[in-house]
Parts: sequence; C-alpha cells; structure tokens
Amino acid sequence: MDNIEEQVLELVREQVGIVSHEICLNSKFEDLNLDSVAIVELVFLLEETFKISIPFEGVDESELKRNFHTVSSLINHLKEILRKND
Repeated sequence: MDNIEEQVLELVREQVGIVSHEICLNSKFEDLNLDSVAIVELVFLLEETFKISIPFEGVDESELKRNFHTVSSLINHLKEILRKND
C-alpha cells in the first residue's frame, strides 16, 4: 500500500469514526453510511491534505456516488488528478 492510499484510508476512518482497520480499499461508502454530504466533506479534506482541487461542482448526487462509490475509486480519481498536476 502506498502513502496516498494510507493517507486516504486514514481520512476515511476519521470521517466515519472508525479507528481500526475495518475500512479497506474495497469498502463502499454506502456500507460505511457516508452520504453525499459526507463524501463532499471528505473531498474537501483531500483537497486540503494534498493541496489540489477536485472538480465536482455541478455534479449531481447520483453521479457523485457513481464516481466515488468505494475508497479505491476515490483514490484512483485522486491519483489521476495528482498525475495531471505534476
């Protein structure tokens, strides 16, 4: 597991309130009871942590859940943005 994955997992654990390793890359946000508002808050945390901008303005709730449905999908999106910013 790389540093980005570890950081994102830690932020998700904080957002959900679970400190243990019960959350993994395949964890679904729906199963973690993260609604679209919580996902947006998580995106803000990621932007602040990684000093980037994750464009999601104008994205409706269903599209947000489709693009960010698992921890892994969020990490992949984040890594893509970080690659583009290099």
